[in-house]
Amino acid sequence: MIKYITLSLIVFTQFFSSINHEYYVGLTEIKFNPEKERLEIISRLFHDDFENVLKARYGKDIRLRPSNQSKNIDAFIKMYFDKKLNITTDNQSQSLSYLGYKFDEDRINIYFKITDIQNFTSIAIQNLLLTDVIEKQKNIVHCFKLQQKESVLLTRFDSKAVLKFN
Repeated sequence: MIKYITLSLIVFTQFFSSINHEYYVGLTEIKFNPEKERLEIISRLFHDDFENVLKARYGKDIRLRPSNQSKNIDAFIKMYFDKKLNITTDNQSQSLSYLGYKFDEDRINIYFKITDIQNFTSIAIQNLLLTDVIEKQKNIVHCFKLQQKESVLLTRFDSKAVLKFN
């Protein structure tokens, strides 16, 4: 009986571990810092997905692993984000200033800032991160201004949103 139960558990575990439950979600947080008059931006992506997209996009042997990274990885990250993440405040296009990245388990956190932001009532976001290669990619954007938080879910086919603030 114990052999039967053990065998059943092994088969059950193998069956369900072989089912592929893939999900593709990125998170971008945009925080207004009124003291420093800037937007502070963090994008969190799964580093293996991001590595695959960079390889597909730029056709290079790009490595983005905590233990093994390509030499010019910062240039590739900046180039990719300049094309795939666009932010406009009060109908004025903004430029991302790349600050760097940090690994967090299976994710990569990528940091940017936008300076000379005194105040704004609307922020338009176009987020196409990873959607050029991963069709199922979903990008959640949280935007914080003082005590107000606005959020939106963006996809390959619905990649733009305008968030209003007081």
